[in-house]
Amino acid sequence: MKRYSVIGISIGGTKTAVTHAFYDGIFSKIEKKVFSTNPNNPKEVMENIFKCVEDFSYPVDVISLATGGPQDTKKGLLLKPPHLPGFDNFPIVKILKDKYQCDVYYLNDADACALAEFKFGAGKAYKNGAYLTFGTGFGSGLILGGKLYAGNNGMAGEIGHVRLSDNGPVGYGKAGSVEGFIAGGNIPLWAKELIQNKETNLHKYNQLTTKDIAYEARNGDKVAIEIFDKVAERLGETISILLDLLNLEVVIVGGIYPRCLDLLEKKVKESVKKNSINFDVCKIIPSELNEQIDDYSSLVGILLGEDMKTFYERYPQLESQKDNIEEAINVLENCFKNNGKILVCGNGGSSSDAAHITGELMKNFREKRPLNEKLAQKINKEFDEEVSNKLQVGIPCIDLTSQTALLTAFANDVDPDYIFAQQVVGYSKDNPHDVVLALSTSGNSKNVVNAVKVAKALGLKTISLTGKNDSLLSKLSTICIKAPGTEVFKVQEYHLPIYHYICIELEKRI
Repeated sequence: MKRYSVIGISIGGTKTAVTHAFYDGIFSKIEKKVFSTNPNNPKEVMENIFKCVEDFSYPVDVISLATGGPQDTKKGLLLKPPHLPGFDNFPIVKILKDKYQCDVYYLNDADACALAEFKFGAGKAYKNGAYLTFGTGFGSGLILGGKLYAGNNGMAGEIGHVRLSDNGPVGYGKAGSVEGFIAGGNIPLWAKELIQNKETNLHKYNQLTTKDIAYEARNGDKVAIEIFDKVAERLGETISILLDLLNLEVVIVGGIYPRCLDLLEKKVKESVKKNSINFDVCKIIPSELNEQIDDYSSLVGILLGEDMKTFYERYPQLESQKDNIEEAINVLENCFKNNGKILVCGNGGSSSDAAHITGELMKNFREKRPLNEKLAQKINKEFDEEVSNKLQVGIPCIDLTSQTALLTAFANDVDPDYIFAQQVVGYSKDNPHDVVLALSTSGNSKNVVNAVKVAKALGLKTISLTGKNDSLLSKLSTICIKAPGTEVFKVQEYHLPIYHYICIELEKRI
């Protein structure tokens, strides 16, 4: 694997860290620069980030970005983060891309910690688990089926926002929330009320911290111990919610938990046993990275692009088509999410490719594609037995070259140059989210060109795979991916890895 020069950026409410490392399957030569965040002045923060990157004096191959939420990682926006009030709807990914002209991978900070811990730390042996960020704030990241589950816009797994009680300390603007009860920054706030009129050494602290409470608990202060027992009880309740919902193998807890294991571990496990039916099938363990988690979590965004990087390393001749290939994936993702269909056509060897693509999309390729619970129940009810586990989510795709009776009848009765165009009309005249995927090594196959023309007239997006020369398809298509070469067999040799890679990336997103 190529060695990448990675910049990791982690923006917090009080400090921002800019980290550099080299990555070739592992991170090496990690260096970090930290500065105080001005949460009301994004321009100043970005200028300080640029200065740190400049001071490293390394090339920037990839940027990995992690921030607290709320954010929309797909759109690259910080939305309305309470710890960064000046960053409302801030287009941080676009700013970084424009500045450095490289890939930018954006993660919620809890998701970044989860990815780091399950790749490099205590979670390496597990496929289904959660990582809990138990520090000044409280959050969680989910690893399901060996993959990070970030949700629709990067906000999945926000267990800190869940209410444990109708009333209670406020976290993230919500009374009685997990974060209100457990976050290290909130514990001293509700502890101050609890210690009133009680005999305890905690009264001597002008600005009580969780660290102070831990110190006194270890020295036998009964009230301090009571506070940690309450934290442990609430943490156990929180873990129980995750276990009962997701039936996890492991929950890894970072931050305060590893540092206060002597005060928390036993009581947390007792609480989980009391509150969860799944307590005996899940391990609850401390973070292994712990003090290194900040460094790793700011860098791990590069892992999101490993398939992409491997693909372009294997086929460097396709690097010039990277923007077109990645945009084609985006178009096909939007097609799927808007209930559209993919219509594929081509002649000869490209006809075989059309069938191949359809096969990869209509059943699982590399990822599992279980049916959602509602659909599974509906199907099982019809069969009076469980058959839904034999079925999968398909990415709707139709091979226009496989309709033998239709093709021969239309070619014989009407015009062979319109055998694919007729099907585009039939399938998509009322389906504006459909996409036509056209394969032609020359880019000038008349029946394929006609299908794209009809698709264009219907307002459909069109993607073509051709050879390197300009062609009718390259002029007509929304996106044209030009394989190097002009000889038919050489162009087709490139078409295979291109559409395999598109299928891999599209499958990840559904």
